[in-house]
Amino acid sequence: MQRITIQHVAKAAGVSVSSVSHYQNGRYHHLRPETIERIRKCIAELGYSPSRVALQLKSGQTPMVGLLVPSIDNPYHADLALALDQEALKAGLRPVLGNGQRDAAREKAFIDELIEYGVRGFISTSELRDAAAMSEYVKRGIAFALFDLRLVDIGGLNGIDVVSINNALATSRAVDHLAALGHRRIAFLTTPPSSANRTARLDGYVAALERNGLSDPLVISIKDDENTEIGDSGLAGFAEKAAEKLLESYPGTTAVIGINSIVTIGICAGLQQLGVKVPKDISLIGVDNIKLSSMMVPTITSLGADYGAMAAQAVEYLRTRLAAPSIPGRETIYVPELIVRQSTTVPSP
Repeated sequence: MQRITIQHVAKAAGVSVSSVSHYQNGRYHHLRPETIERIRKCIAELGYSPSRVALQLKSGQTPMVGLLVPSIDNPYHADLALALDQEALKAGLRPVLGNGQRDAAREKAFIDELIEYGVRGFISTSELRDAAAMSEYVKRGIAFALFDLRLVDIGGLNGIDVVSINNALATSRAVDHLAALGHRRIAFLTTPPSSANRTARLDGYVAALERNGLSDPLVISIKDDENTEIGDSGLAGFAEKAAEKLLESYPGTTAVIGINSIVTIGICAGLQQLGVKVPKDISLIGVDNIKLSSMMVPTITSLGADYGAMAAQAVEYLRTRLAAPSIPGRETIYVPELIVRQSTTVPSP
């Protein structure tokens, strides 16, 4: 069987070999959209598979991209990583997964190692901890697409793209939903707000309470001691333990907003173990809308956005930045959608 070469693709597409080479190496700015589509179709029809070793030797780069998550144990990051993997493969990119554990040294070690293998693009499902290191990477032409923050949160660091839901609006809409049901004492369960998205969600909650003329903020901040931040793997367990603290600190609370879905699921389990009925006694609502939210008993009312659309946007940002590293930073902010399920209802009389 004859081996299909780049020359065969060029002839079938009616373009030069250099045009096919531009396509293979992501230099789409050299090509017209119709040329890109023609080359793509010919590659698919001919079954052309270029030598990855040859491409890397020629360009010093690889079609692999780094996919960094705090912990795959957190279902939000697992769901988003799957969507990103699917979208990256459609774009001809191969993600390599790493768990940073929200630790600057681990994140940097992962990025540095992949750069040594020719990787020039990274997607992170949360903000990265070392802003100074990020600045140096960008100066070297390394491309980044980050989730769950705004451009303003990275302090003028140019050349980075971000994708996020509107975090403040998510918790604001959660308060509005509960207030419309008649709830007046609405608590907020969070980890210490050490990241931009957590801070924004807390701010949205506080602002919405004031706008609705409700009680002062009822905030339960969960942590394992005074100095250590809870890792993603421990969120559900600590939220479960926080149920008793909630009942002791804020008696009469009729609704709780979790900082994210896994925290909301944890507090639901904790309340049920204490004999509190959800939603009859306390309504619950979470942010992120992970898949588990629709599988719980009761199912969890949530706010979130389309993971597939967010992933596609992040991959597109990364692909175009790899082709043109000097373009200004871009952001796409998604309006959170309220999905009403079984865990919210009117407060008991």
